[in-house]
Amino acid sequence: MKLKTLIITLSLAFVCTTALTQSLPKAIASKPAGEAGIDYNLYDNAGEKHGVWIRVYADGSLYYVGAFNSGQPEGQFLYFFETGELMSKIEHPSASNLAAKISAIHYRTNSSVQSSGFYISVDDQEIPVKDGSWGFYDEGSKQIKQESYSAGILNGSYWIKTKKGSLVEEGGYVNGKLDGLKTTYYDTGTVRQRINYVADELEGDFQVFYISGIPKIEGNYIDGKENLIWKTYHEDGVLEQITHYSYGNRVKEIRVNGSFEEAFADGRSKEEYTYRNKLRDGPFRIWYDLGGYAIENFTDPETGEMLQRQVLVGTQVSSEGEYVKGKLNGPIYYYSEEGKMTKTEHYRAGELLNID
Repeated sequence: MKLKTLIITLSLAFVCTTALTQSLPKAIASKPAGEAGIDYNLYDNAGEKHGVWIRVYADGSLYYVGAFNSGQPEGQFLYFFETGELMSKIEHPSASNLAAKISAIHYRTNSSVQSSGFYISVDDQEIPVKDGSWGFYDEGSKQIKQESYSAGILNGSYWIKTKKGSLVEEGGYVNGKLDGLKTTYYDTGTVRQRINYVADELEGDFQVFYISGIPKIEGNYIDGKENLIWKTYHEDGVLEQITHYSYGNRVKEIRVNGSFEEAFADGRSKEEYTYRNKLRDGPFRIWYDLGGYAIENFTDPETGEMLQRQVLVGTQVSSEGEYVKGKLNGPIYYYSEEGKMTKTEHYRAGELLNID
């Protein structure tokens, strides 16, 4: 089976390469000589299409030309854009071998190959459907994507590349749904994400990485929902936060290292604390539930155009200060809703010394 697949893939690559190196036929030179109904577009005694057939656009320009054998397409069919450039080249097997695959190359109006692959005829479909390996190309004729099909349904591995040839994404489908490991990459080739799927749903390990390769997020899904322990990291690899989930519900959150901010429902800051080794350690700030977002007019300094932007107005800090190893330390300042300082508390290692 692997040898057969390899032969099909290599054959298709050869066909595409040949298509790129040869001049493509034009519609004006592909129309058969003679008159429709006399020299072509004929039927056999059973009333089936037989021999050379063409179809044309409303303006009379050639849409396709090909041949039928007792109602079955056979051999090469050429399809054209209304402008006359080749749109598709389809190679049908002989009418006596309908189980064989139909090879296809699809073009853009600039004659570059857009996609190539195989079709098969299936009983419940009026037109042939994709089957096997399909390649997709950029306008420079470099392959940027490959997909696998079974009777018109995505089935098997796929990959996507940049125009420079570096891998962007790879994974697999089972019966038209993402299944198994999907991996995405940075332009440098470093892994960006590793995501596991079962029947199009997130399932199993989930990982996100910084461009350096250091983990950014690690977690687990079950039935598309966050589950068990999730961890986030800073760019230097230091653990930031641990969150426990149970079937999509956040059960427990442990702040380990870094600055953490909570917000009101509309996104305004509510409180911000700094943690080191699971303890509050560093500056903190708490806000009143005041203010909101407003639209502000401004002039673009480069174009001089009058634009609008959303700005936050009317907020006010209620208190701020610092923790050291989990305990209040130094001056803690308190403010009124109008922004006036109301008092200052002085702490040493969590002990209140005095109030100003």
